[in-house]
Amino acid sequence: MIWDDLRYIAKDLAGAPRDMVSRIARVPGVKALVRQERCNGCSACVRKSYCRFGAIRVEERKAYVDEERCRGCGRCTHLCKRDAFAMELRQPRIVKDALRRIDDGLTDLLN
Repeated sequence: MIWDDLRYIAKDLAGAPRDMVSRIARVPGVKALVRQERCNGCSACVRKSYCRFGAIRVEERKAYVDEERCRGCGRCTHLCKRDAFAMELRQPRIVKDALRRIDDGLTDLLN
């Protein structure tokens, strides 16, 4: 049931203007990060447009990810030859809040 809904959403997004998709399409709780010890500052990530949303920049020979622009797609992780990009998984705020309420409720029951 949910997969059908997701399929319709994906089809709609495929036909949507790129600027609109870049504003709204985001993988919840997923962000790219740079493993600084692996980054050699080659700038291939910027020159070859690893990020279609322009979230990667290079400063002082190190890559950085703009969290506001990152959509969590993971494209950068498989394109970097040095394997300098990784995905960080964070629980979305709504999940954290729900878990906190459940934990508080259980704590009240046990006390």
